[in-house]
Order: sequence, then C-alpha cells, then structure tokens
Amino acid sequence: MKIDKKILAKLFKTNVKEIGKYCGEKLKNIIRFEYLSSKEIETTTIKIIDKILSDRQIIASKGRRGKWSIGWNESLNNFKKNNKLSSLVPKFYTERENKVFRLGSNFIKVKNPNFEIKMLDIYRNWYFKKYFSKVENIYEFGAGTGHNLVALSKIYKKKGLFGSDFVSSSVKMLKLVAHTKKIRLKAFLFDMSKPNRKIKLSKNSAVYTSGALEQLSGNIKKFIDYTVSQNPKIVVHVEPSIDFYNEKNLNDYLCKIFLSKRKYTTNLIAYLKKLEKNNKIKIIKICRSPFGSLMIEGYSLIVWKIKSLS
Repeated sequence: MKIDKKILAKLFKTNVKEIGKYCGEKLKNIIRFEYLSSKEIETTTIKIIDKILSDRQIIASKGRRGKWSIGWNESLNNFKKNNKLSSLVPKFYTERENKVFRLGSNFIKVKNPNFEIKMLDIYRNWYFKKYFSKVENIYEFGAGTGHNLVALSKIYKKKGLFGSDFVSSSVKMLKLVAHTKKIRLKAFLFDMSKPNRKIKLSKNSAVYTSGALEQLSGNIKKFIDYTVSQNPKIVVHVEPSIDFYNEKNLNDYLCKIFLSKRKYTTNLIAYLKKLEKNNKIKIIKICRSPFGSLMIEGYSLIVWKIKSLS
C-alpha cells in the first residue's frame, strides 16, 4: 500500500481537497507500507511489553538537562563540520531500532527506516500552512536543533521566526543555523518549567511546541498560563498525549501504559478544557497522533486560541 490523499485526510481529520492544497508536492515521493501479519503483531507486542518493563527513563529529572545539552551539542558539532541541514534531524528519529511503526492505530512495516521523518515532513507542512499563514511571527518553544524552524523558513521566508530552548547548546545551534543559512531566525534561552515573563512575544504571533511539553512531566500549567498572558493569535501543540487511547484495545492500552509511565504531556488537554470552560480560550482542533514509532504516537495535534472578549 502507499500513503495517499485519502489516507492522510482520514488521519489528519480533514478532507482530500485540503491535503492536495497543502501536501500535494510532498506526495510526489511515494511512501509504501504493509500492515503486520497476526504473527508479526504478536512478536511486536511482546517486544513492546519487554521495553515497558525495562524502561527506566525519568522525564524532567535533574540529569535530563545535562543529557539534552550533550545531545544538542553533538548535533551542533556535526553541523559545524558538514554545514548540512540533515545534521539537524534528531538522532531519536534516525536511529530507530526497527522498521515497525504506527499508522492510524495499527502497526505497519516499511522498507525505509526514515518513514517517521517523511511522515512528519508531510504532517507539519499541512498544519504549518493551515494554522500559521495569517501571523507575522512564529515562536517555537523547546526548539532543539531547529529542524522545525528550518522547515518553516522554507514555507514562510518573510515571517519572523523565534526559537528557544532551556539549554545553551540548542540556542547556539539555532543562531549558527540562522547565520550560515541566512534564515530570519532569532534564538533565546527559555525554561518552560519556569517561564521568564520578562520575555514578551511580538504582536500577531503564533506559539508552537513539538515534542517539548512532553518533557515537563505533566507540569504544564505555568507555561500555558505564560502563553495565555502573551495573547498569541494561535497556539499549536504537537505532542504525545494519553487522552486518546481505548483501554479495551491492546495496542492502545500498551501505548497508554508507556506514555503514563514516562508522564508524557499529562494534564495538557484537561487544563486547556478547563481554560475553555472558564471562557479564557477556544480549542480549535484536537486530533490523535496519525502515526508514530514502535512505542508511542508522539504527534497528537492540539490547536487553540485566546477567547475574544468582544
């Protein structure tokens, strides 16, 4: 089988016309996949259970800051050596151990180990064009290597781009990429767990996070409150979330257990719904991650804006 407009429209909870408008060019490179057989599903399930039982990673622990700093510094040094934008793709995408991924709640197998990267490129092309077209500035918090900002710069060459992270090696990377690739990108240090309210967003701006709130281990309130105080035009989160899974489905249940164990992005949707109930914000779209790695679906889409009082 291959990824086509109909499949994407269903996964992204939109229509074929919109997929053609925003993703048509990306679909010229065919992405093929196969669903797993019953035996392959059984083997994969055992592998996932083993991983859940052996996993010892603690999100938002003191040692994690140092590990992120080392990781982004490695990417920084690679970029200095080869000056290639491919160096910005985080290793957790390029070093997947197998060729089994998730697509629309099912397991699939692919020949190309870069399946997740290719799907991400299509996906973000869609939501970048759909939600950021009318703003003048885009702020990504937890920008890491800046690979999302580089993708944005190819779509919106005249918009102001801003990237931040809580480790200096990331900020250095963002500044170097901006300078060497002539991108309209500014970078600054920012800890989402302790938002610096002295940092003000420009008017007519969007706020964007991707795989960043997940690292706060559920302590998202301070950052969301900071975001609300900045009055952005639109906010887009692309994060893992436990809110979408059916515990009566084995694939869903195992994914939820793993996400819960690591406390990825817990509390986000519940807190946003609370703000909406209090007439502070309006939730525009909530969409389960359309694809993912062996262990998690890391790309659930949550879009919201400040509620107008007029």
